Amino acid sequence: MKRQIFIVDAVIVDANGTINHLSNYPKNFDSHVYGDDIDKALKRAQGDFSEVWGAFCKRDDRQMQTVTLTTADGFQLDRKCDGAIADLPDPEPN
Repeated sequence: MKRQIFIVDAVIVDANGTINHLSNYPKNFDSHVYGDDIDKALKRAQGDFSEVWGAFCKRDDRQMQTVTLTTADGFQLDRKCDGAIADLPDPEPN
């Protein structure tokens, strides 16, 4: 019997430059929990991924926010990112 585990992870870099996982993330979607139905587990993971991305699209107060969908062995199925980490200012000359 085949089994697959999908992982949705959500990471934010706030306005101060602090990196954190979104509360309750990463989340696992194990096909074993869904009656060994890999397609159903993937669909649930994709739904959660989409919900996170939708929530991210409503926020403008973070430097960067990224959501990923991967398999347990690290294969990336999807990724969405908004923003970028702010550049550090150049040091003052002495």
